[in-house]
Amino acid sequence: MKNELAKEPRAAVRITLMAHQGLNSRVIELFSSLGIHSMAVESARCVRQMMKNRFWGLPGLRAEFSDTATDIFRTTIPSEAAEYVLCKIIEDLGLRTPGRGAVYAQNLHEISCREFPEIAVGKVNADMLLSDLSLITGIQSKSGSGENLFRVALKLGAGVPVVGIGIGSGIRDRLGLLRITISPEKELVYLMVPSHDADGLQSLLIEEGHLNRPGGGFLYQAPVRAGMVDPLIRIGRQEHAASIEQIIAAIDDLKKNTAWRKRFFGLESGAQNLATADLSHREISFFCHDGQGDNFVRAAMRAGAGGATVSRVRALHLKSEEKERSVPCEHGIFCISAAIEKQVMQTLRETAEASPDQEWILQSMAAASVFAHKRS
Repeated sequence: MKNELAKEPRAAVRITLMAHQGLNSRVIELFSSLGIHSMAVESARCVRQMMKNRFWGLPGLRAEFSDTATDIFRTTIPSEAAEYVLCKIIEDLGLRTPGRGAVYAQNLHEISCREFPEIAVGKVNADMLLSDLSLITGIQSKSGSGENLFRVALKLGAGVPVVGIGIGSGIRDRLGLLRITISPEKELVYLMVPSHDADGLQSLLIEEGHLNRPGGGFLYQAPVRAGMVDPLIRIGRQEHAASIEQIIAAIDDLKKNTAWRKRFFGLESGAQNLATADLSHREISFFCHDGQGDNFVRAAMRAGAGGATVSRVRALHLKSEEKERSVPCEHGIFCISAAIEKQVMQTLRETAEASPDQEWILQSMAAASVFAHKRS
């Protein structure tokens, strides 16, 4: 049955909250109180360094990796409510306390059948928000021979990586027999970093994560409108009264930006301000009911997309009559050239409108600095 309710592309803001699973009930109550109708929830893990004493009483500390169960909450809201919702999330969930999570907003265009939530915007203390951030998204085979991206990110002190799991399709299917050496299971690594260091950090991630090898992975940047990062990179034993991460977070809060800690000089690229950079690519996302994802992937590939990574999520409804009703869904990501955005979105829309359900969502967001290994 053709869906007659789909609207034309509209400007929106996607709010992404990456929070410790212990905060789930508070997150649901908060989003409900704001008037948000539904959100997509994805299970993930937050990876940090666990500092322990060295063996045999040797001086100094050794680092291991520690995973914390994390949920990624995504919802879209009107642009004018973005800063208010971000500040409300930070205040009510106590995100200024290291280790509780991170939140950020991104501008995009959306096609869907749902109405925007009506959010009563109150006073905003925007001083708590950082606006000079970029989101690096890395997609890498889980069983790849290269160093895991999250390990490299922690070693570089780039930030706290949040890692989800997805299934890759498209490019892998075209590799013939070589595809058996590349796992279809992918790790999606999300890393929020200062914009002025994004290019330098991305170059190091590519080199030390071995993404410059066949099947090594895929990496790109997307602008962040505003947000708050989780500074707790290391946990466990400390040698001093305050960790370096706590000191950095305190200075960020005082200066209201991250420009003071620029690490890479001589890289004056568009990544310093992705909002005005040459954004030659687009991140296309879809949300659909479980089992429908393959139809969207095939449609996008017919329109010129190279491949997709699809993750399992659940749509959590928050309206009073269906409070906490959960529906299994799929979330797919493509990264394509801006030149084919229109035809890919049109093909995806036609596929969505032919589906029996009306809860699908299509989103398009600017992206830049896209890297994938290419054969010479």
